[in-house]
Amino acid sequence: MSITQLDQRFEHSDAFPKIEVEKSFRFIEYRAYERYRRVPVWSAQHFIVFVLQGKTIIETGGAKFPVTADEALFLRKGSYLMSEMPLDQGVFQSALFFLDAPFLKQFARRHSDLLPSPNRASQAPGIRLHVTEPMSQFYHAVLPYFNTPLNEARRRGLTLKLEELLLNLIAEPQNESFALFLNGLLQSKPAMTSVMEQNFMLNLPLAQFAQLSQRSLSAFKREFKEAFDCPPAQWLHNRRLKHAAYLLEHTAYPITQTAMECGFKDLSHFSADFKAAYGCSPSHYRKRATAQSL
Repeated sequence: MSITQLDQRFEHSDAFPKIEVEKSFRFIEYRAYERYRRVPVWSAQHFIVFVLQGKTIIETGGAKFPVTADEALFLRKGSYLMSEMPLDQGVFQSALFFLDAPFLKQFARRHSDLLPSPNRASQAPGIRLHVTEPMSQFYHAVLPYFNTPLNEARRRGLTLKLEELLLNLIAEPQNESFALFLNGLLQSKPAMTSVMEQNFMLNLPLAQFAQLSQRSLSAFKREFKEAFDCPPAQWLHNRRLKHAAYLLEHTAYPITQTAMECGFKDLSHFSADFKAAYGCSPSHYRKRATAQSL
């Protein structure tokens, strides 16, 4: 099971209707018709999921976010497990709004007087959004643009619509966590611990982990050592094994799926590393854990 990079998948695919306003943001209308899917994904851009039909459960950083029709979730760039559950007519449908950090930072800087006090920020990977009528209207307002060639005037119009949506979001007291996220863009880089706990299952080179943490590679290695008191490769290996042990104890996922979801390249490497760390094979570890719980 490979990990899909969402923003690149939609950028290079014509399978789903999309509006490419500019590199900084795009809108996607996504549909799935399977009875159930649970897939690991990651994105190099922040994005909003607005569910139109069906239900999704998004897991990240140890938290689960069920999202049903007419509900929305903001997700910080990084990795997630997404389960899609079509309901009623057998369709899962959502609108995805991909927004890059410079665009959001520019918005936050322009409207900083509307954000919470500057010493407060949110590091949460997922933030529930209180959906109001303007947000629902925004989706329907951009629908005609899916089939319309975009000239510069229309691009500027869509940019204004998006900024209006973001202003409506931060105007709602229930969306304070999103306002705190925007506030954080004007302050320091995201905490190393929160970035790594959200993304340790990604099988990425260190340079991309550094990018997710908004640091240069040299700064990433230096600050990582300060935060975890060990090199990144060692910490990633141990953290993935710890998560694998948790999944073996608490889920019935097949061993292969467990290995892939924890960031191991293949089953053979996972089995050998797990046995070296825990003294038994993954299957034996699960049987022992099950027997102890009876």
